[in-house]
Amino acid sequence: MRFFLIIPFLAASLLAEKPKLPLPAGVPFGASLSPKEEQPVFAVASKQGARVLVSRDDGVTWKQTLLGTDNPEDGGWHGQYAVYGMAQSDGVIGVFSGWGPTGYYLGSDNGTDWVHLTPKDEEAVSLWDAAAGKGVMITSADQWRGIQIAEKPFQKWRKQPLKDLLDGGKTHHIICGFGDFEGGSFIAIGDNRHVFYSEDLGKNWLHSHIPEPAPDKGQNTIAFGNGVFMCDYEAQVARSVDGGKTWTLHSHGLNKSAAWRGLSFVRGEFWLTSRNGGGRKSKDGITWTDLPEATPAGRFVEDADTGTLINVCRKRHSIMRSTDDANWKTVFEAPTKDVTWSFSFATQGNVRK
Repeated sequence: MRFFLIIPFLAASLLAEKPKLPLPAGVPFGASLSPKEEQPVFAVASKQGARVLVSRDDGVTWKQTLLGTDNPEDGGWHGQYAVYGMAQSDGVIGVFSGWGPTGYYLGSDNGTDWVHLTPKDEEAVSLWDAAAGKGVMITSADQWRGIQIAEKPFQKWRKQPLKDLLDGGKTHHIICGFGDFEGGSFIAIGDNRHVFYSEDLGKNWLHSHIPEPAPDKGQNTIAFGNGVFMCDYEAQVARSVDGGKTWTLHSHGLNKSAAWRGLSFVRGEFWLTSRNGGGRKSKDGITWTDLPEATPAGRFVEDADTGTLINVCRKRHSIMRSTDDANWKTVFEAPTKDVTWSFSFATQGNVRK
């Protein structure tokens, strides 16, 4: 009898949620944002720890402006400081954490000072991705938590339920993206090839499907360019030219596993990188050619005015920069190989000076 009493007790202890870590130091609740698009910045965030570095000189030098925690045990795939989204729009940078345990929605209108984007008495909804455009930010999660939406200055969030749109279906691990398609459209794609799209900047949502033989899981990144929405899977991309209503499948020819969220749109092309660098590129998602072997793995953001590219990758602890997309220089190297220094997200845009 004693044996049977011990087992449930141990199981309950193992499944119990870890105690919450302290709130990000110096990040207030209830502070208002005053966004102005005055100065271009690059910003990057770590996958774990909500560590953010910002550059104000076209990616040459970097300064840390935010740290949720330097505890390497929180994060990974689950944790309150597991970062799953970074987005920038209309003068505000957003960093979003928490999968499994609820985390934090954090924002800055100058890249230096940060505030909570949710009230103190409201938990930030767990998320799997985030996107922004035209004065709207969204986070996406799964069929239970749905899609969260906020309009500028991004401090009041509402939920878009997905139950009625799914009509009995199931979906999980929803990624999302924004594209300047016919005035601005949001796309969200989850497991079982479910697609949700909004043609009016998040006010109303419609449902469609990516066709088979796309797998039921494995949607990695959404990118937009040249009038095309693209989502990469292991062996193919799903492509939509009508804002998410219909999709076609095309082989990308990448013979190695893609980098985590390693699809970007830069230089007027889609770049899809492998985990160890190199990859494939395409203007339309149909015809693909090789990227230079020296192309680093991960994601890229571009300053449209200067042409500078910044690259980060979840498996690295550095930031790389290029002005010609052929020669790459490491412009920041982390002081340790700690996972909280592993940068996975990057944005570029104008913020307040």
